[in-house]
Amino acid sequence: MVVSNSHPYPVAVGNPNGHGQLARRSDLKPSESPRLSIAGMWAVLLLRLKETTATIKERYDKRAIIEKEINARIDDWCIGIFQDTYTRIESLTAEFEMQLAITQNQEQGQSQALAAFTLSPWQMEERYRALVQMQSFLGSFFERASPSYDQAKTLWWFDPSYHLSDGLNYDRYGAPDVRALEARLLQALGLGNEKLPLKLLLTSSGVAAFTVLQQFLLSNVLQAGDVIVISPYLYFECFELVRQVNHIQFINSETFDAEDIIATAERHNAKAVYLDPMANTIGLETTDIRKFSQLISGREGWADRHLLIDGTLVSGGMAVFDWFSEPSHPKVLYYESAHKYIQMGMDIVMCGFLVYPEEYHDTLGLIRQVTGLTLYTRQANVLPQIDYDIHQSRMHHLTSNAEKLYHFLDKRASTIARFNYPLQWRKMGWSHGGNVVTIRLFGDDQINKRPSLDAFTSLVLRACEEEGVAMTKGGGLGFSVTRIWPSTPFIRNEDPYMRISVGVDPDEVEPVGRAIIKGLERHYHATRSVMAQWKLRENGIIKAPIGAPMEA
Repeated sequence: MVVSNSHPYPVAVGNPNGHGQLARRSDLKPSESPRLSIAGMWAVLLLRLKETTATIKERYDKRAIIEKEINARIDDWCIGIFQDTYTRIESLTAEFEMQLAITQNQEQGQSQALAAFTLSPWQMEERYRALVQMQSFLGSFFERASPSYDQAKTLWWFDPSYHLSDGLNYDRYGAPDVRALEARLLQALGLGNEKLPLKLLLTSSGVAAFTVLQQFLLSNVLQAGDVIVISPYLYFECFELVRQVNHIQFINSETFDAEDIIATAERHNAKAVYLDPMANTIGLETTDIRKFSQLISGREGWADRHLLIDGTLVSGGMAVFDWFSEPSHPKVLYYESAHKYIQMGMDIVMCGFLVYPEEYHDTLGLIRQVTGLTLYTRQANVLPQIDYDIHQSRMHHLTSNAEKLYHFLDKRASTIARFNYPLQWRKMGWSHGGNVVTIRLFGDDQINKRPSLDAFTSLVLRACEEEGVAMTKGGGLGFSVTRIWPSTPFIRNEDPYMRISVGVDPDEVEPVGRAIIKGLERHYHATRSVMAQWKLRENGIIKAPIGAPMEA
């Protein structure tokens, strides 16, 4: 919960004074990404959680005063639940704070005697996750989705800013806590440009954020027969949405190269272009967004176009509004699935957000409102109060681990599988490269079909048990625990591929790598693929003749 008691409600404006996080973001180079330790990040977040708990108690006390003033009816049974929960949160927060302090001292080599009391990265996350959900329960315990303005004998609100307000007290229209969180998140992303006032809206999912922007273009920019150019990949649910639009033409560029996308847009006189900086495909193909902005600088016709950019896999890694800041540049509409990185891996709630120039705020806010795609207070209040340093630090840890895993696998198993990671992220001016590594197995035409990949996944999970390292199977990415998934690309009828979302604990990278290699070897043994056996034999992993029984 990000709290604000001011009225009128705050709005998410991108650094109107030209100072602070947005201003400094554009000056950073990839190698200069700020770094906090894992324990340091959670310590900052815990301090903010304590502050929010104190504000919740202040709201409770103010509410109690008004209850007495109007002689409101009170249920002591419910009051007891609130007070017990508040006391429990305070006690657990103090305990967790002490554990984090010990862990930080241990990281700095100051207290070897207390090493047994340090927390591992997964424990820090789990304990904060528990506390923030308890706090969300506390903060929403007396709150209503449509708070009252005035009352007799009963209170129908918890946040005193609703009382006697002149706003519209209806959660779907946006609540003060959500607006304050949007302002903080905009600063945390550091998308630039301080000269261009920006706004951010939270939505119920990443697809919801896309839907709001898509509806904006259809209602305010495009006319029947107009063209939208899309790079070869668009997230499959977003693609399903655009397929429903029959009065607009959607044309894919042939490649992900900036030059090709620009040429395709100009050839078809496209009114809008949809870009994925990094595609969720086996090759993790990238489009150089900064180069794109440089190529169209001063180019005729682009000022009247709109760019829709999905930054999900490169969350907060590109200063897109700095790059597209010239009068000749198109208008940028940016969105992410916030189910991924900004939740610090906690995976509590589905959500998304969009960022855009201030001039579009009233229209986009109305679209979010009437489509019911708002992120409601109860869901927003479980999001951690990250800032720019925390977000960049966590992305730095994830990127370092993903690169380490990629090199580990590529060095030891490149003859039996192909591994991909976007090592070119630095050249494109990104502040990180995300945490996804993909795998394509070498073998016959069945080796990369879903039944084969599911069997391979099971072998990797069992090998993780042998290595004593955690891993989960499932869709999604950006989590703190390494996750494996046979992902379907939904592009050009390609086969599924293995996607590894690498976790945040650096000590788990090599054990995960060993488990993946064990899984590859055992899967090839089990499938008896002639090509796979030949590759294994060539690599010195097995010595049996091709076609002969092999030992695992």
